[in-house]
Amino acid sequence: MSREISGWEYVEGRPRWAPTIEKAIAALEYDRHGQDYEDWRASLMDLVRATQRDDAQRLSEAGHEEAARLIFPTYPEEDVSG
Repeated sequence: MSREISGWEYVEGRPRWAPTIEKAIAALEYDRHGQDYEDWRASLMDLVRATQRDDAQRLSEAGHEEAARLIFPTYPEEDVSG
């Protein structure tokens, strides 16, 4: 099993729930439909982008510019027009 397929990984022979972002969002969106789904997904994606921004900023401040660009290539000059 892999994180990308099931959300589970094995560390030292023991299972651990460690979903990818996509798996975690899918689990939270389960059984939502229509406008509720759209609103929920938009809120979750805002959270993902906030996390990426925070991580990119922390890496940049620690002197890891290349790693920061891999996480959020356009931060802080991201396109905010939509």
